[in-house]
Amino acid sequence: MLPTATDNGGRLAAIVPTGLAALALGNDLPAAEMLRTAVGGEATAAAVERESRTLALIPPLRSLVVIAVDGLGSANLKARRGHAPNLSALPQRRITTVTPSTTGAALTTLTTGRLPAEHGLVGYRIMHPTLGLLSPLRDWDGIADVRRWQHAKPLFELASQFGLRARTYGRPAHSESGLTRAILSGAEYVGGDTIADRLSAAARDLRSPSPLLAYVYVDELDRAGHQYGWQSRQWSDRLEQLDRALGDFLTSLPPHTGVILTADHGMVDIESHQQIVFDHREPAFAHVTAVGGEPRFRTFFMDPAGDVAALAAWLEAREGKRAWIGTRDEAFAAGLFGDHLTPGVVERVGDVILAARGQYAYYMTTDDEQSLEMVGQHGSLTDEERGIPLVLAGALAGSGFAKAVETLAAAHG
Repeated sequence: MLPTATDNGGRLAAIVPTGLAALALGNDLPAAEMLRTAVGGEATAAAVERESRTLALIPPLRSLVVIAVDGLGSANLKARRGHAPNLSALPQRRITTVTPSTTGAALTTLTTGRLPAEHGLVGYRIMHPTLGLLSPLRDWDGIADVRRWQHAKPLFELASQFGLRARTYGRPAHSESGLTRAILSGAEYVGGDTIADRLSAAARDLRSPSPLLAYVYVDELDRAGHQYGWQSRQWSDRLEQLDRALGDFLTSLPPHTGVILTADHGMVDIESHQQIVFDHREPAFAHVTAVGGEPRFRTFFMDPAGDVAALAAWLEAREGKRAWIGTRDEAFAAGLFGDHLTPGVVERVGDVILAARGQYAYYMTTDDEQSLEMVGQHGSLTDEERGIPLVLAGALAGSGFAKAVETLAAAHG
């Protein structure tokens, strides 16, 4: 059985809408309208009350910087806090990422303010109705209209509509990717090879006369974690690089500039003896047509003749102590991916879901052998993977911003 969705990423979704409201307050823009548009939904009495309480908690900002650190879970940071003195000294709290705890789903939620059931990027490998299994991280060939695949508009577009300058900072190689077009449109892309390069570029732009909404993406920790594990020296080295660059960046902040640092997911290390490989010739998989997701969060697509309940029961009997098992219908009914559902999204997820509980990863005998070499992994529902930091600095340190995010998160199912 899959766990109940007590927190499905609503606070992650509320970060940028709350930040936009703070920018509106600091730049003589209609803050309530900005907030209502960012969150969406009808202006009910309850929604208006929530907006008022949110706005009362946040300070006015001239500029805002959102730093998204791929793979920096709360548990990972806590265990290696000695490598990050600048980061560890800042006000922070643990929030929860989306389901599944994977980059495409989580970063899209952060930049659009919508949960996966609504924006549509509901996993690492999901089903396109004509193109088959695709990864939102890299497989965009044949998708000319990105908004038919990623349904939600990035909030950078809203910022631009209200006259705010929006810029994103990432690796030059990512500037023209499909995911960039899908989740960063509305912002000017600035390339930087290193963490320090990206933060330095943002620091320069903050000194211009115009207010700025900046989004800085750091993927170095995630890359090191996948290759070597988050407990490796290489991962700690990347954390130290981030911490030094962050320390330098914070010393140069102009007045009334807020900084938010968060992540998309945490990470667990998987050793070879913790890899569980299913034989694709197993009779239980006779009606399985495709295997989606990733090793920590597998989804099985079945043909019409397949018995979904029977496969779920077989997996429960075999793996119930090592994994959560459930059907796709159960997961969506429980709001695991969010309650606001866009038509056609359900079919992107396999009929049966297998999510690892402990330090295990699930493979098929048909998988590429290179995939077995990945050490640090994520995607599942454990505290280590779902717990991420919400760190505040600059004009947001000591403010009620985190409480405002929590208040606004009630708008997200």
